Amino acid sequence: MAIVASAILSFVDNFVGLVAEEAGLWQFQVFRALMALPIFWAIGLVTRRSLRPKHLWRWLGRSLAVSAGLLIYFASLGTLPVAQAGAGLFSAPLWVALFSVALFGQRLGGLGVFAIFAGFGGALMLLQPDIANVSAASLLPMAAGLFYGLGMMLTGQWCARESPLSLAFGVFLVFGIASAAMLIATSMAPGESFISRPFVLPSLRFLWLTAFQVVGAVIAVILIAEAYRTGTAALVAVFEYSFLIFACLWAYLLWGLPTNAIAATGIAVVVAAGILMAINERRRESGATAV
Repeated sequence: MAIVASAILSFVDNFVGLVAEEAGLWQFQVFRALMALPIFWAIGLVTRRSLRPKHLWRWLGRSLAVSAGLLIYFASLGTLPVAQAGAGLFSAPLWVALFSVALFGQRLGGLGVFAIFAGFGGALMLLQPDIANVSAASLLPMAAGLFYGLGMMLTGQWCARESPLSLAFGVFLVFGIASAAMLIATSMAPGESFISRPFVLPSLRFLWLTAFQVVGAVIAVILIAEAYRTGTAALVAVFEYSFLIFACLWAYLLWGLPTNAIAATGIAVVVAAGILMAINERRRESGATAV
């Protein structure tokens, strides 16, 4: 489920650049939420699943953590290259491992820890951030990774009884409200960049592109919520690195953008890390001592 979700998200996110030609980031996110929330309601109506959380405060805490991570990530895009921002966000599996051990006493074993760090290393090879331009602002995406990782870990620890539909609805709701606040702020103090652009009258092209992205995002967010709800957070987190692999694939197929040798090596490292983590998880579940 995590791999399928990553494939879908990396595909639809390729078209955000086209959205940027029509409107700003926060307007896009607000319209995205306005379109997505009725879809969740319709799915719940058809499947007879309630969107109401079973444990409100845990559901809200998880929604706030995930939304905070994504909000910080998007905000960092205003001052940092995409590669640096992405490298920080994909530190989430490291935070997942840390929180799982420190807060809930889970044992990952040496192989599990190695797989997580290897996956992060492979992600860096794919993103290839410019180390020479790293500054204090570069720590901002690390906070995004922290909050996103915390939210993903809380999915299984706090929200195992919640439906994936309700969990996905919570993220879109909270993130939509936060984006509305950001849109008001940028409309009061407008700028020219994608992140600071004020509200503009939406074009038909903007609405179609947003609707297309919403359909993919709704499916992917439900899948990833179910993956974290039913699986071990540290294991699922490693497989989320596949987002970067699919991003390279879609970039080549859609726009003809090639992948260099370092990025190709990073793909191999990410795949190997996922296999190692799966082996370690199988050993843990069978009661064997993790290597």
